[in-house]
Amino acid sequence: MTESAKPASRRDQMRQHIYQNATECFSESGYDAVSMREIAAKADVSVGLIYHYFDGKEEIARCWYIAQVAALAAAMAGLPAGQLADRYRQALELNLRRLRPMRGAMLALFAGAMRSEDAASLMDSPPGHRLSLAYRQLVLDSDDALREPAATDLGIALYMFHMLLIVFWLYDRSPGQASTERLLGFAHEMFKLLRPMFFLPMIPQGIAKLARIVLPDRQFGTDSVSAAAQDDAGNSQHENLDIHGQ
Repeated sequence: MTESAKPASRRDQMRQHIYQNATECFSESGYDAVSMREIAAKADVSVGLIYHYFDGKEEIARCWYIAQVAALAAAMAGLPAGQLADRYRQALELNLRRLRPMRGAMLALFAGAMRSEDAASLMDSPPGHRLSLAYRQLVLDSDDALREPAATDLGIALYMFHMLLIVFWLYDRSPGQASTERLLGFAHEMFKLLRPMFFLPMIPQGIAKLARIVLPDRQFGTDSVSAAAQDDAGNSQHENLDIHGQ
């Protein structure tokens, strides 16, 4: 039996049980309205047992976000063929649909990370690297694909806007977050206008500089990106590592 095929331990099963019930509570009642006692009641465990597996609600929300990143990266690979601008908008819309049921949890997670000096960067993190690679693949699989290293640089830039859009959406107080929808439409129009200009040297050079600002510690050569993609694929069997514990 391979490592990936091993059954989950009792500890993993209990952690998953608590996680599943907590996220259902968040979706049903809203993150802010749910207490640890309510999670414990729904999971039929003690509050103390929950704290044995999770530091609190924010850690559960962080695990949920990591799972959504993995699901989004997989879903992006199945987007229909087409121009990059159209496929990118579809990816962003897909992301917002996935996050909408847990908007309150996302707001708490992002706010907590921004307040804490010790928090891992929301941009330069394993989920961030995974999404930057997913966006790189989105670029490469589009009808108007770019070659490397421009594809990697643009993938990181697209990931940066992805994160900015999430922050804008979290703080968007317009009815139904209509302003976010308008921003998505504007970004889509601008991308379609700018895409034919990518053959000009200053455009890919500017994107490359932006990529190094966003993820300064990444290695940007094609070989390095391929190795990172292989590592990411190799780690996919541990998708729920942060949910089940290390």
